[in-house]
Amino acid sequence: MKIFNSIQDFKTTSGTIVTLGTFDGVHIGHRKIIERLIQNTDKNTESLVLTFFPHPRMVLQGDSEIKLLNTIDEKAFLLQENGLDNLVIHAFDQAFSRLTAEEFVKNILVDIFNIKKIIIGHDHRFGRNRTANIDDLIVFGEHYNFEVEQISPQEIDEVSVSSTKIRNAL
Repeated sequence: MKIFNSIQDFKTTSGTIVTLGTFDGVHIGHRKIIERLIQNTDKNTESLVLTFFPHPRMVLQGDSEIKLLNTIDEKAFLLQENGLDNLVIHAFDQAFSRLTAEEFVKNILVDIFNIKKIIIGHDHRFGRNRTANIDDLIVFGEHYNFEVEQISPQEIDEVSVSSTKIRNAL
């Protein structure tokens, strides 16, 4: 697995199958997304996870008390175990948080990552103020020519799994 410390460091000559998020804890929901990411990769594409540090809540809400489930190194190790091609760890800051959903899709996913497909969780939100969702992503995919796949919630004992729920349980 290749690790990049910013979006701008990533270069590719092929297309990418992408997922993105904080992936704190790399729980079964995250593992299902990564599994689908790897399954969708072929000889013409590379798998790519875009994750962020610091956690967006640390930047946007000043929540320095958030208890992360994994360090960046642990997260990278857990993602590498699944056969991932590329991990991009991007610094989440105020400037990045101000990107509109379309700026993010066009300038990063399309222009830098050469995205062919994105695989996301059921509750994924993105763009300035987290205003965009799966419906917006589908529209962007049609406009910029990439596929969108959404993964349904993963459950244990009929309870959907999330990093927030895990943190609260700890």
